[in-house]
Amino acid sequence: MARRIGSSLSRSNSLPTPSVSQPKPPARASTLPAAKPTATTTPVATKPTTPAATATKPTATTPAATTGTPPKHAGAPEGQPSYSPWETTTGQGSDVSVSGGDNKLTAPANAKQTMFIDKPATPYQKDTFGGGRLSANMGSAQASTTSHSGGGVHHYSAQAEAQGPNASFEWQKSHAGRYGVSSAQVTGEANSFKAQAQAGVSADTNSHAYTAALTAKAETGVGVTASANHDFNRHVGGYVKAEAKASASAFAEGVATVDPRTATAMVSGQVGAGATAGVYGTAGGHVGRVHGSVTAGAVAGASAQAGGKFGIENGFLKHSADVNTAMGVGTHVKSDVAVDLRHHIKPGIASGLRPALAGAMAVPAPSIAIEPEKSGVERLFAKAFGKG
Repeated sequence: MARRIGSSLSRSNSLPTPSVSQPKPPARASTLPAAKPTATTTPVATKPTTPAATATKPTATTPAATTGTPPKHAGAPEGQPSYSPWETTTGQGSDVSVSGGDNKLTAPANAKQTMFIDKPATPYQKDTFGGGRLSANMGSAQASTTSHSGGGVHHYSAQAEAQGPNASFEWQKSHAGRYGVSSAQVTGEANSFKAQAQAGVSADTNSHAYTAALTAKAETGVGVTASANHDFNRHVGGYVKAEAKASASAFAEGVATVDPRTATAMVSGQVGAGATAGVYGTAGGHVGRVHGSVTAGAVAGASAQAGGKFGIENGFLKHSADVNTAMGVGTHVKSDVAVDLRHHIKPGIASGLRPALAGAMAVPAPSIAIEPEKSGVERLFAKAFGKG
């Protein structure tokens, strides 16, 4: 039925409809921890890296042989914001974590790789009750050698990586009601083990740097995360998050370095092992453009680490040995606050036309067709650093 001229318009629904053309508010700036991070946050070890190890080339690993998530580490909460105006740690929270055993040798870009074992993971997925999803695989393995000789650079190494059976579970729900949108998520992961090792030599006759290394490490871990979020509207919202995880790891490494230009000929090695378990809780939210959160947790564990070095470093004869053990409980508390300075365009005709116009121009993304509008602060920084 046609609308009579002069009649009042009907009141629209306060909640967004699932229509494709319905404009959506811009994503708010988030300093909140990620619900499911893609990388493991490795706690900082209490024992510094030996000078011989730092004299080698930058570390790099071979292509990952696994598709499962790396083991979780309980030394620190995952997904922490990059800016924390206030943070404090007490007890043995930082001392019970160990780190080491990463690959030390970097192969040149055009090096030849010969694969001896390449067993990829076989994924398995199944939908469970309540909308959850279970994922698992029986593990994977990879072993190869890398060689290169030319241009004054010689590299020969062998590396292997293996991951045992692992499984993960994910469940999430959302609800739109009269007072806003609520969502909840639960994730869990279990990794039986993950191990990697490398042995090889690298020589650069141009810069007269010679390195030999032997490294190995193994780790295992489990973790559970639960979070809930509620947004009253695009201006006010909050969330809570809880984490519990446990891990164990062991490593060993030995490095020999010769660099005549710096009068260095050093041999070093270290071994370590540790186990930790921790629980963390986070509460945060946003009011307008101000976002913030507070994270508190406790970790318990035990670790042992020993290392030594001998040789000439920068013209000085040095030798040392160090043994470090730790056991106990520690706490970790931190907060973060951020202010969103981006220019938010209110949903309207302009935001609704952007996707349609991008499709008409046959471009893969709307941002390519029409550059998003920037705030005065963003334009100032872009002009100052030459990115405008």
